[in-house]
Amino acid sequence: MSFFKKVLGSVGIGAAKVDAVLDHNELSPGEELTGVIKVVGGKVAQEINKIDLDVMCNYTVEYEDDEGEEVTEVREHTLSRFQIKEKFTIEPGEEKHFSFSFDLEEETPITVGHSKTWLETNLDIDMAIDKTDKDYVFVVPTELQQTVIDALQDLGFKLYDADCEGVDSVSFSRLPFVQELEFKTISGDFHGKFDEVEVVFLNRGYQLDVIFEIDRKARGFSGFFKEAFDLDESKVRLVVTEDNLEEVEDIIYDLLEANA
Repeated sequence: MSFFKKVLGSVGIGAAKVDAVLDHNELSPGEELTGVIKVVGGKVAQEINKIDLDVMCNYTVEYEDDEGEEVTEVREHTLSRFQIKEKFTIEPGEEKHFSFSFDLEEETPITVGHSKTWLETNLDIDMAIDKTDKDYVFVVPTELQQTVIDALQDLGFKLYDADCEGVDSVSFSRLPFVQELEFKTISGDFHGKFDEVEVVFLNRGYQLDVIFEIDRKARGFSGFFKEAFDLDESKVRLVVTEDNLEEVEDIIYDLLEANA
């Protein structure tokens, strides 16, 4: 092997390539992510120390800069990491396959609005630029989450926005953000009673905690003053399990009615 080829390999020219092939790219939080990692040798032999598989997502943080201007910054967060720790040499033109299997974190955000989740696969290469592959995962609601969403839609609400918003710290989550789903009324008994209803899902295995933030619509002078001083919002918690799935719509109706 010539010195020139080694140099080219170290800067990524003619180096090994990695490609993650997912068995399924549509999953719910907590479900198993499986697939095969394909590593193809380049023009030079290279030592691979390990393969890192990171499940990543994005979220936004809002803050004031030094000049007092509002800034929105998009950040990335590693939800989980899986490693193939087998050290190996990949020869020129050689192809190796590695199977992987691990569960998506229960706190993985749903792919809706600006929220994205992806698998980032990285070859850890000695004395060279690491090679990376990126594959998006479409995260769909769990059965419990979907039941809540369907219930709100049946009650006349429409999901109009969603985002993972950065938070300093919250006691109920280990993440630096929470995913908020924002609903507005378009029909039904609650149409015109609320500005919006925001929902936060917290998966707890066989239990789903749902936090509702209810923003009442201002009515008259008393309503105006409540809204001006942020007194028009209520936060309510609902626990959903397999045992109360059939009653979820009625429970949410009563919950909203009590805070109308």
